[in-house]
Amino acid sequence: MNKTIGILGGMGPFATLDLFGKILENTPAAVDQDHPRIIIYNNPKIPPRIHPACPSQSPLPELIKSAALLQKAGADFIIMPCHTAHIWYEEVQKHVSIPFYSMIKNTVRSIEHFYGNKENKKLLLLATETTIQSKLYESEFKDSSFSIIVPNSEEQKIVDKAIKVVKSGDINPRDFTIEKVNQMINQYKDDGVALLVGCCTEIPLMYPLFQTEMEMIDPTLLLAKLAIEKAMEEK
Repeated sequence: MNKTIGILGGMGPFATLDLFGKILENTPAAVDQDHPRIIIYNNPKIPPRIHPACPSQSPLPELIKSAALLQKAGADFIIMPCHTAHIWYEEVQKHVSIPFYSMIKNTVRSIEHFYGNKENKKLLLLATETTIQSKLYESEFKDSSFSIIVPNSEEQKIVDKAIKVVKSGDINPRDFTIEKVNQMINQYKDDGVALLVGCCTEIPLMYPLFQTEMEMIDPTLLLAKLAIEKAMEEK
């Protein structure tokens, strides 16, 4: 019997839906029975993922409960479509006995595999302010040859605002904030940046609206492909 995927979702719901869709779209299935079993716990009640140094209710207890629920429901492994929540990844992993695959590690590993021989290794990371402050990606890339570039403080405000637009479900190509993000990306392209990495799960949902020649990497798609690979393994 193949393995069952557990998705710890709800951060946000549209990003969870995006991951589910990408798993379906990339599974080599001719009939229903060829698809993997997937248990989705869409828990939008998890508190906001802000930097641990900020005074707020921690999302950790709810993340642990959600992971435990997935394990109890029969998931053989867990994936979580939220980059910022990986601040608490190691703590959550301690509370379940099934594998919990890191979106951060998978993204970095995939970039090194597919783009390791690329001459221009300048990466633009678009993420929440919390993810940037926590240096989740810089830590994983520390031994690589890639050059990590993040937006300045004013640009970051625009990125965070665009993420909120996506979370609201009101995405359209004429949205002023998304247009500003697109302009920012093209400016970085003109400055010699080769790759864009959407390190917030709402960012790839904007990709169809961007008009740019910069190559865009979708960590949600990379996570979907990892999940398919693991699900096809025999128990």
